[in-house]
Amino acid sequence: MDEEAPSMDVTIWATLDERAPAPRGDLVVHWFRTAIDTFFLGEAKETMGSYAAVTQTISGDEEIRLKDLRANWPALAEALRTNPFHANAGFHEPSVDEEEWVDDFGRVGSQHRGRGGTHTELSAALLVGNRISDPAFCARLVDFLAAALDGANPVFARVDHLNFHDTPDLEAALRRTHRRYLQESRTHLRGYSWITGMPGELAARLGGSPRLTATGAFHAVRELRGGGLLLQATETLAGYDDRAMRQVFRVLAPVLPPGIPQDDPAREKLRVVFEDASGI
Repeated sequence: MDEEAPSMDVTIWATLDERAPAPRGDLVVHWFRTAIDTFFLGEAKETMGSYAAVTQTISGDEEIRLKDLRANWPALAEALRTNPFHANAGFHEPSVDEEEWVDDFGRVGSQHRGRGGTHTELSAALLVGNRISDPAFCARLVDFLAAALDGANPVFARVDHLNFHDTPDLEAALRRTHRRYLQESRTHLRGYSWITGMPGELAARLGGSPRLTATGAFHAVRELRGGGLLLQATETLAGYDDRAMRQVFRVLAPVLPPGIPQDDPAREKLRVVFEDASGI
């Protein structure tokens, strides 16, 4: 999902590894099911049309294509339970002409990352518009992540606005290899955003939920049943300004990778603090 349709503006990402407490295939199924139930119930015409493509292997073999995902959910769940190499589901307005392109209102995805699929990247993209200023809708985004990742102890999660890159801005700014970040993702936090998900190992190093709540840097701190935390910086996504970002950075600095971030010409604007976290 690194080349999203321009109609979507909010992206949600989460990364699982081989230490996930439940089978990753089951967690992928749960991610898709929770996203569909939360964002794409089909009550609005924008999401009445749907499709999915699931590719089981890197060679492109065993590709499965489905339409009308609510009616065909059992077939999609069966394909996802194997933790396939790549899976993508889209939701859009119905079209009378099947040859006519209709922009997706939202998407849900998963893909292998790392050599041999050591990690699984989960994603969702949504058309949100001015609802980034709505506390009720923003709470719904957090509730989705909390439900979708409750049994996962993810190594990382984030929610971004107008940023469709499948790697965090901090990784781009520090210019280390993506493989290295994945390998160290339970040692160093991969980045920080309006919502930041961290594994239990890093949460413990920061004093856990009580100490992070006491810092005052977060609107809310949510514990995940399978381990790890979700840190919500501000009540709304629109309210996540540079001041809030700096507060988050200073609290999370002890578990962030060292190095001075630099601009990346491939990205228009990096939402990072241009300081070495190891010096905080």
